Amino acid sequence: MKLLLIKPNYFGGTVVSEGNTIETDEQHGRELIKKGYAALVEEDSAHLPEPEPEPEPEPEPEPEPEPEPEPEPEPEPEPAKGKNKKG
Repeated sequence: MKLLLIKPNYFGGTVVSEGNTIETDEQHGRELIKKGYAALVEEDSAHLPEPEPEPEPEPEPEPEPEPEPEPEPEPEPEPAKGKNKKG
């Protein structure tokens, strides 16, 4: 297991400073990670350059809302002619 040391650590008879990598067995590596002394180095990504992030597409502008048509005024009822005559 390959680890990146976060804190100096006594390993293999010497003190290894932070920022260096060490190769150790699975159990010892898990202990160092759990205690916060080291972080796991991914074997596959260590040799590959980081891919550049794809640029985010620009958001499409929202279409302007269509203006609501004004309601047509209702015609006023005309007074009834000749029906209510007293005579």
